[in-house]
Amino acid sequence: MRPLQVADAETIVLGLQDEIRRSEESRYDHRLHGVLLVAQGMTCPEVSRLLGDAPRSVEYWVRRFEERGLGGLVEGQRSGVPRA
Repeated sequence: MRPLQVADAETIVLGLQDEIRRSEESRYDHRLHGVLLVAQGMTCPEVSRLLGDAPRSVEYWVRRFEERGLGGLVEGQRSGVPRA
């Protein structure tokens, strides 16, 4: 069986990443997936490459999860001007 491919994958990846970052709920789910992959034995740099995030971000997620549980992955208050 041939592996499936997505046409225009580079553009699709950018669009999917934008969709993930669009809402608090989807960002929470994204962080859950990141922590799950680390819990399953992947390193933070491996997870960051797979999910398209900075390795430091994945490290923050794991540390916050270890300190506060699932509540540590919930979107917090952000300082500064909101994105348009």
